Amino acid sequence: MKEASVAEWSNLAQLVSGIIDTKINTSVGLIHGFYEQANFNGNHKAVLKFLGIPYAIPPVGNLRFRKPRPAPRFKTFNATEFGPGCLQNKFLMSLWLPGRDLLSEDCLTLNIFVPIHSWARKYPVMIWIHGGAYQIGQSSIYSGENLVNYGDVIVVTINYRLGPFGFLATKDPDSMGNLGLWDQQLAIKWVHENIDFFGGDSNRITLFGESAGGGSTVYQAMYPGNKGLFSRTISESGVAMSAWGYNTRDKMLDFTKRMAINLKCPTTNDRDMLACMRNVPAQDIVDKSRVGTESENLFRPEFVPAPDGEFISQYAPDIFTKPCLINEQTGSVFDNIDMAFVALTGDGTAVTGSTMLPYVKKHMSKTMSADDVIEKFVIPYILSDRFNVTSPELAKIMNFVYSDWNKTLGKNSYQTKLLNLDTDYSFFIPIINTAIAHAQREKGKKTYLLGLAKHSSFTLPLEYKPPNLHADEIPYFFGFPDSMMKPFAMSRTNITAEEIQLSKKLMKYITNFAYTGDPNLPLSPDVKWLPYDVENEHYLRVGETIKTGSHIFPMRTAFWTKYIPEYLNMTTTCTVSHGMLPNIGSSNVIG
Repeated sequence: MKEASVAEWSNLAQLVSGIIDTKINTSVGLIHGFYEQANFNGNHKAVLKFLGIPYAIPPVGNLRFRKPRPAPRFKTFNATEFGPGCLQNKFLMSLWLPGRDLLSEDCLTLNIFVPIHSWARKYPVMIWIHGGAYQIGQSSIYSGENLVNYGDVIVVTINYRLGPFGFLATKDPDSMGNLGLWDQQLAIKWVHENIDFFGGDSNRITLFGESAGGGSTVYQAMYPGNKGLFSRTISESGVAMSAWGYNTRDKMLDFTKRMAINLKCPTTNDRDMLACMRNVPAQDIVDKSRVGTESENLFRPEFVPAPDGEFISQYAPDIFTKPCLINEQTGSVFDNIDMAFVALTGDGTAVTGSTMLPYVKKHMSKTMSADDVIEKFVIPYILSDRFNVTSPELAKIMNFVYSDWNKTLGKNSYQTKLLNLDTDYSFFIPIINTAIAHAQREKGKKTYLLGLAKHSSFTLPLEYKPPNLHADEIPYFFGFPDSMMKPFAMSRTNITAEEIQLSKKLMKYITNFAYTGDPNLPLSPDVKWLPYDVENEHYLRVGETIKTGSHIFPMRTAFWTKYIPEYLNMTTTCTVSHGMLPNIGSSNVIG
């Protein structure tokens, strides 16, 4: 194929009315992609797409529950269709992230979206890691054409193993756990080694992701093997210490054995147990993996990241509430990248709707009000889960702090309390802790925080009337592509002109960040997004307007980061402990 000039590419983009093939010669072989017209708010531009590229050998048969292995070279690969999503519970998928029904164990693929304005320069690269509580989701939902064309960046989206396929843990050296994180890391490495062939800049790679994808960006930033592979992260509505995004190693080992029992596999020897589970039908594993009790699943599903001594050497809740404990190994990447964080006022809708509200309603009675259930059961579970304490006095205080004294929903005001509790425990406070930890390390890298308070036209109506829903920011960040209409319950007719303009502003911030590590450069936004620091705590407040703020939710932040630690007599410095953790229970630090 003749190599086209920049002018020819530009002319071609204007003339495209259908799909035109193209080929890129890479280190893994010749990849055959295609051009396709994209339409963002009436602005038609062509984008170059490469879909379903395998980055790993299919993790099936004897490779099930093992670390991913790089895909072999191929002569030519036809990258014109998305690969299947990774195996997951279709019922949960239909409730939360409806995508294509095409699912498979053979799912470790990535997709590349490239602008065609010019091949004369190298584009920054943004690798998207999808969310879904490490249980559901697929890359095909997140088509990157509008972000690519508006922001002049390359966007890569990836699949990674989910649920027990991605996060089962044993003591066998081949299956220690966190296989989904290893998948992501191999995909990141693939992009770093090959993106230059697509016009990308391997020295300017940004990871960004939402919910479990946001948590994954932080886990990737904790893994020393990623040093030099990316330079920035954007964590939306999720970090490594989000309540739903971690568990202890002992609990993960226990869940794995419970699942093996359900599959009628032996549990006395891990190698025999794995051999058995590698030979059962994959769908049986999906069907038999819900092994947690009601209380165990109140904050998180069964199979999530946990310390394994290799990918995760430190327990996230400990080191991000006490960042002086971050060791040199964990900090080798974390300290040397710019990090941005996004929090939504309604993030807690994810947990409230799926577990917390049903739990409270189930346990209400004539003698036990919803507020009683929250104070006597829900809050003690939170305190036990995070601080390894059960204090009736502190539970009463927390119940008071989170009570809806405006009584906005009358007798149902407890729902507002649950939403704010869930938002803070599962999302907001972990994000603040991680932002503080990064800013406190003072290694010369910038930290940024964005708070989204906007109620959007596509926010689904719920009985407790949240300001917005978990994941509402994603369509803005991607420019409302067609692929998101069904999963996010949107239609072209209910997206307002103001929301399109907000999308443009947010895409400018994040692509600026991908270019320079500063969301205000090279294209100056209307409102400057100031760096977050531990003194001023600046953040960008996105509501009906965008403005600079400081000290987001100051009372709630102080309650979790100052009052509770002081109430429990938890030390806040490391000057005396010599690296020992506060005496509040098992730390699960390995190595």
